[in-house]
Amino acid sequence: MQQSWTAFWERVSEAFHQALFPFRAVAEALGGHPSDIQIWCFLCGVFFLALVGIQTYGDIVFRRRGAFATGKVVRVDKSSDGPDTPVIEFADRLGKTWRFESHLPVNRTTRNVGAPVDVMYDPLHPKRAREVGRPVMKAVHLIVWYAIVAGLMTLAFLPGLISN
Repeated sequence: MQQSWTAFWERVSEAFHQALFPFRAVAEALGGHPSDIQIWCFLCGVFFLALVGIQTYGDIVFRRRGAFATGKVVRVDKSSDGPDTPVIEFADRLGKTWRFESHLPVNRTTRNVGAPVDVMYDPLHPKRAREVGRPVMKAVHLIVWYAIVAGLMTLAFLPGLISN
């Protein structure tokens, strides 16, 4: 049993190694010789950077053209393994109702269904909406994600941190 388990993980490891061939070839063409884990760290860092970059871009758009409305918590989403998040409904300037799930965890106000919540939304795309306020929580959220990206990129680009 132990031998078959070891053989299985060797095949999985080899498959992951082969999957990185195009990235390894590019790195070697640029003069680098990264280990597999460095390439994986780089790819994960790029993926997380794209996600956080999209959110940061959305924040910039909101600051430039965001409109304000008062919404209300219609339910609290407890379905994920992460923290509970409020689902908020609001009406735009034209009176059309929109609903979104906040990416921030519930707090004293948003844990109660029916609680009023200040909302900022993009008038051109009202589906893009966020809670107003909670600047410390929003800043911590972004700092943590950018720190994860920085850590992954550090592991990817500093030779000697991860041995082959």
